[in-house]
Order: sequence, then structure tokens, then C-alpha cells
Amino acid sequence: MRLAIAVLLLFLPARARRAVANRFLGWEIDAEAYLGRSFVMADKVVMRAYSSLGSWNVIRHLDELRLERGAAIGTRNHITAHPLSAVIFSHVRNRRASLVLGAYAKLTDAHEIDCSDRVELGTHAALAGFRSQILTHSLDLARDRQTTGPVELGERCAVMTGCILLSGTRVPPRSIVSAGSVVTTKLATELTFYRGNPAEPVRELPATLKFFHREDLSDAERYYRALGEAEAATRS
Repeated sequence: MRLAIAVLLLFLPARARRAVANRFLGWEIDAEAYLGRSFVMADKVVMRAYSSLGSWNVIRHLDELRLERGAAIGTRNHITAHPLSAVIFSHVRNRRASLVLGAYAKLTDAHEIDCSDRVELGTHAALAGFRSQILTHSLDLARDRQTTGPVELGERCAVMTGCILLSGTRVPPRSIVSAGSVVTTKLATELTFYRGNPAEPVRELPATLKFFHREDLSDAERYYRALGEAEAATRS
């Protein structure tokens, strides 16, 4: 039944997609959120006001997909997980197959995200560019078994195009990972530019970078603000 409804959502207009998903799948999609023509199979979906899930994404086997206010997922992303029932991870405790975007966080286009364990983007964090990979499961060679670890992108950090983030890694708040880098450990220092394979600190970053001070506004909110200002100008 859920599969049939997920397919049906691909063909419905936006307002009907939201209504059907909320009623028949038990999702929580705010009236000001946008749900594009994406195939989504997740037990729980929460989309707060002005959040956006673009079209042509494939999202499967997630326990939870959560987009806080103004958060956005672009297009053509492939987001999958080994379901919680997967036998190969039966020895892993407290595993959550989830993707969580904090307020105004952005995941752009054509990325490959493995959510076999939790992937979280903090407030205003960005997985930018194209074709980055996040892997939350890996092979423990010493024990010859699969294991998992969550991946976290801290508040207002940016991971640029074509990066790889391995299981159990973390990008600290207000930091930048250069294009094509490979993150293999928990990076520790804020206000730092990281680069390389493995990613290592290259230089400090000034706290005054405008990227670190983005407004609490989504693209939709900026549009409505500009529209309101334009209407006010014409009335005056």
C-alpha cells in the first residue's frame, strides 16, 4: 500500500501530494513546505514551514526524513539505507536510518547519501556542488563484519563538490571542506579550511565570512519578502 501511494505522489499536483502524504502515509508536511516529484519511502517524514524537497530524488528505506524550517534538498539525489531489519547490522546498537536537516540547511544536487546510520546537517550547513558521497556503513576488516557510524555536518559549515565523507566522521561548525576532499575522521577545529585525502587543516578562516552569517531566510521566504516589498512600493 505504501509503495503504491509513493508512486502515486509522483503524478499528483503539489497541493494534492501534500494532502495525500499527510492523510494516508501519516507524514507531517507543513502547508508552506514544498514536496516535489520525488520517490520517497520513509517511515516518518517531517517538513517544516518553507522547507523544500525538489524533484527526481530517490529516497528509500529511511526510518526518518526530517527537514526543519527553510531546509532544502535539491534534485537527482540518491538517498538510501540498509533498513533497520537488515541482519548484517543486527550487532549494531542504537542505529538510526535517518536524514535530518536543521533549519536552513541545504543538500544540493546529484549526491549519493548512505543513511544506514544517522546523517545530520546542522543549522545553515551545506552539502554543496554535485556528486559528493556520504557513507555511514563500512567493513570492519579486523572483525570481518559490517559496522555503521553517524555522519554530522556542524552548523554553518560547507562541504564543497565531489567530496567523500566516511562512516563516523564529523565536520565542525563554521568550517569548509575543499572540493574533492576525503573526510576520514572527526575533524575538530572550527573556523578552518580543510583539504586533501585525507582532509587536513590548511589554514584558519576569518569569523567575518558572510557564509557564516547567513540570514534565517529560505529562498521562498526571500521571494515572498521581495514580493511584499514590491507591492508596498506600488501602493505608495
